[in-house]
Amino acid sequence: MSSNDFADAQPIPPVEPSIVNQVINATSSATHSQQSIINFSSQDCVDYPITTVPVNKDTQCYNMDHKRRGDAYIFHHTEFDSNLQLEERGNDGDLLKRLSYILADRLEFSVKVLTNLKYKKIYEEITKAANGNHKNSDCILFVFMTHGSNDKLYARDTHYNLDPLRSRFTSENCRTLAGKPKIFIIQACRGGLVDEGTLIPLRPNRRVSSSAMDGPSIPYKLSTQADFLIAYATVSNYAAYRTWFLEALCNVLDSEENQEDDFLSMLTTVQRQVAISFESELGDKQIPSLTSLLTRKIYFTQKKKPRNTLANRMSCINSNVSE
Repeated sequence: MSSNDFADAQPIPPVEPSIVNQVINATSSATHSQQSIINFSSQDCVDYPITTVPVNKDTQCYNMDHKRRGDAYIFHHTEFDSNLQLEERGNDGDLLKRLSYILADRLEFSVKVLTNLKYKKIYEEITKAANGNHKNSDCILFVFMTHGSNDKLYARDTHYNLDPLRSRFTSENCRTLAGKPKIFIIQACRGGLVDEGTLIPLRPNRRVSSSAMDGPSIPYKLSTQADFLIAYATVSNYAAYRTWFLEALCNVLDSEENQEDDFLSMLTTVQRQVAISFESELGDKQIPSLTSLLTRKIYFTQKKKPRNTLANRMSCINSNVSE
């Protein structure tokens, strides 16, 4: 792997107060936490709003038999305002095309690529998605390809925290995605530390193996934070090579060998590939980081009667939004 793949993490410049105020005013800060109730009566159903979910509470796998797979948003950044003092992000155009195609063809998402957006536009796009009707969708997926540092992501004009945007898809805020997977994939640095790797020699004389129903039958409460899967290119405080994570993800998603696996198992394979098979010219290493709040397994089973042709699912790719 060439050192040109590396995206140096940069110090975060101060954000203008006006931008901070816009975000604070636009994002609801009111949160309401409730103690978990395992058994509750019909009277409790009056006190706590019931949201319909597409599976029974003990179902092992998510319902992936809706009319459509769902929407996939790719926020791709190559250029940044000069005041941020960030390098342009290059050499991942082919990777973007491959990822878009795999999401549309293999996973049957409706893909939308948004390029070099300012934060206000990113906020508007994500808010629009959160307010949309996803009743007929299996799930939703977001990919962010950008610079990052200290767990902040960069838009064209400023940095931002992803978590307030992610929280717009909790079961209480986005009810048509309740009980459905919400997948966030982030290709960005998370700091400036570099993983130099550790040499693991084989022990002498030791053998190493070569394979080492729509709606619940009864009401129940669901954690509002459930059903998220957040995959970062690297662990907290570490830098990320620009293409490794998504390259390995594309390899796994596009491989017939892994098609029978659930998505979390696929991501584990991605982690192994990045951690072992990728190495820079200087010997640096990297491992992606997963935060799973999933309550079931995700299988991207093929649609029995696809409602969207590949051409339709790919059409959004050719109508990129840029600002």
